[in-house]
Amino acid sequence: MQGIAVQQFIKRFRREGAGVWLCVEPATIDLPQGRVQAAPGARFVAGAKFMNVDIARLLDEEFSRQRSA
Repeated sequence: MQGIAVQQFIKRFRREGAGVWLCVEPATIDLPQGRVQAAPGARFVAGAKFMNVDIARLLDEEFSRQRSA
C-alpha cells in the first residue's frame, strides 16, 4: 500500500535536482511514522527531516524506482 501512496505523493512535487524537491500541490501521505502533509511552496532537501521523515530521500527513492521500471 505504501508504494501506491508514494507513487501518488511524488506527483505533487517537482524535482529541482538530486535531493531537492519542491511541493507544487497540497500533498498528504500516511507512513508508519504518521501522516505527513506538505503545502505548495515547501522545499525539501535530502538529509533534512520534516515531521520526522526525510521527504527528499523518500521522493528520490521513488524517482529512481520509477526510472528503472
